[in-house]
Amino acid sequence: MWSRRSKRASTRQPHTLGGILATIIYAGAGAAVVAFWSASPVASTPENAIPYPTPAGSDIGCGVQAARSLPAAPSIRLISPGIGEEWVEGNQVTIAWEPTGPVRWTRLYYYGGRCPLGGRSRGNFGEVIANRLARTNSFQWTVPWIDARGLRLRIAGFDANGEPVASFERTVRFRPRELVGLPDTCIAIIKRKQRLYYYKDGHIERMHIISTARWPYSTPTMKPGDYSSRQGAMGQVFRKSYAPRSRRYDVTMRYWLQITSITSSGSHGIHATSSNLYYRLGQPASHGCIRQHRADARILYELVKVGTPVYIF
Repeated sequence: MWSRRSKRASTRQPHTLGGILATIIYAGAGAAVVAFWSASPVASTPENAIPYPTPAGSDIGCGVQAARSLPAAPSIRLISPGIGEEWVEGNQVTIAWEPTGPVRWTRLYYYGGRCPLGGRSRGNFGEVIANRLARTNSFQWTVPWIDARGLRLRIAGFDANGEPVASFERTVRFRPRELVGLPDTCIAIIKRKQRLYYYKDGHIERMHIISTARWPYSTPTMKPGDYSSRQGAMGQVFRKSYAPRSRRYDVTMRYWLQITSITSSGSHGIHATSSNLYYRLGQPASHGCIRQHRADARILYELVKVGTPVYIF
């Protein structure tokens, strides 16, 4: 038991034990006790850390406890995919992670924002990849088609009681299966999804919702160097024009990017559609051209140069 004299002679020095602030009280004669005056460590994850409760002790409530080693705070981090990695639609990928502390099982899911239309949001998407993964640090997954330029992959760790104790997120770039091996800068159109992609320096700069031809009309598939007796050379931007007029359909085609060379039989191009037809974007609706929202068409027109390769799948 301490005397009044020993209490007055004692000194207090702050220390940190495993992330918990404590005061070491020196009472003389080599004796020491630890007074825990603040105890709320946080899981040390790069992003979205979740607080983890301090290990319980019988003396913490009264503020004094014998010094002892503390368990590691829970954390979790993704090993794969790496920073800046790209996933290709249809490929099987390995998601790997490294947990520490009392992480007993994990949940994997992804989320993001859908491709906008005319600069306006179309809401978000999200789906659980796998749930309650225990006694494993990896998972095989087949990449689906994503209606976005990329996704956020999130892993959450839970303790034995099912409480979340740690989490980690990483952005992953996405590439549709048709677009593997394309030049770093090009326009690519996927008719099965009614989407246009503009690649700049190997990354998706723009992604637009479009309309290609409805039956019985057709939008020709193409790549640079293709030739047709009806359309002539195909597979690049041959000409740009702000607002040419279609003689056949008597409409103005704003932000025109011509992608077939012959004009006598009616060339194909990428252009803005009328506002009363915006509701048809995302489904086949044109007479052969590629229609876009006017706001999207204006941006693409400003970005693209004559000679840019064009691919239609």
